[in-house]
Amino acid sequence: MDKLAINGGPKAKSAPYNQPNKYSGDERALLLEVLDSGKLMGPGGKVADFEADVCRAFHVKYAIMVTSGTAALQTTLVALGVSEGDEVITTPMTDFGTTSAILALHAIPVFADIDLSTRLLDPQKVREKITDKTRAIIAVHMAGMPCEMDAFLSIGEETGVKILEDCAQAHGATYRGQFVGSIGDAAGFSMNESKQISTGDGGFVTTNDDETAEIARLFRDKTYLRDPTLERGMQPIPFFGANLRATNLQAAIAIAQLRKLEALVARRDQIARRYIAELGDLPHLDFPKIADNAQPSWWPLAIRYTGTAPTRDELVAILRAEGIPINTSMSAVKNILHTEVIQKRKYYPLTDAIPTFWQNTTYEPDDCPNVDTLQATCLRLPVDERHMDEDIDQTIAAVKKVWTHYFL
Repeated sequence: MDKLAINGGPKAKSAPYNQPNKYSGDERALLLEVLDSGKLMGPGGKVADFEADVCRAFHVKYAIMVTSGTAALQTTLVALGVSEGDEVITTPMTDFGTTSAILALHAIPVFADIDLSTRLLDPQKVREKITDKTRAIIAVHMAGMPCEMDAFLSIGEETGVKILEDCAQAHGATYRGQFVGSIGDAAGFSMNESKQISTGDGGFVTTNDDETAEIARLFRDKTYLRDPTLERGMQPIPFFGANLRATNLQAAIAIAQLRKLEALVARRDQIARRYIAELGDLPHLDFPKIADNAQPSWWPLAIRYTGTAPTRDELVAILRAEGIPINTSMSAVKNILHTEVIQKRKYYPLTDAIPTFWQNTTYEPDDCPNVDTLQATCLRLPVDERHMDEDIDQTIAAVKKVWTHYFL
């Protein structure tokens, strides 16, 4: 048996992972087109081109490009009719942008627990949280794994509550043959640096509903009509809107990135399937349950370590010593329920005064125990379309080396 690297033995993976620049000549050529056009500002030009490309790629009627994934969710919530005092149910295991989008509207975030086997928002736990104030549910396709959308659609049909898909980490994933982002009432996507499609930062809304699309379009641009026939000074302002416009520079990169998505999803699936096939039988490793007829867009692969000795954190140090960059959390904030902003309802930085809309809400920090269990046992295996077969060979070898030492 090879000596563990943490004890002075050779590393299972001594070379860095293959990870070349994800931006190439395609992005450069489209950026130059924008610069040569002299038109950097959307929403026309390349922004409109990207929106049309998204509609074709994801089989949706409308796409509205904005500045970030958080902006996409905020815009979508506005377009679905969420307003001050409304409740929006989601998971506390997500990027804070999901919660931030709710709070930006002075709506009340309500947190439901996850299903430990799927790692995703539990539809039954969501049902238990619905009140007469519930306006929307944000189903987060966490780590590229599609939620059980049939269950959420049933809840929406029964209650009238809107179903918003958070697709920030799930570009190109499908559920029962439909792309995520085309299933619920509307969806929000992120395009920050870590996502499958990246413009550095950016986002977009998708929907098949005419009114939702029109409101989203107006909201992202201060409700300006952008009608060239409208005489200057005669612009109507029918309701409050923000400035969340993306630029044509961002859109140029997004167009090139979208063209690479199908191959990206296929390669990531190859990597994830290798992990599942070659590591799935190891003791104390629990792989996620994927919804029936769902195809993830892995970001990355979240497994659980269910053993006790060594501890999860000790195991992480051991794997990292072998050259494997294991991550231990599903999200930047392990459980949003535990944060100061939620527990103290601290909305503003320089005062502890609780805004009126939030004054009658309290949060139990231990209300989502499955989230805490998952975050305490999570191991995230690297999944990146740029990784070579050799990278994956060595990752698998490293895990098997460690498991052989302790468990086999």
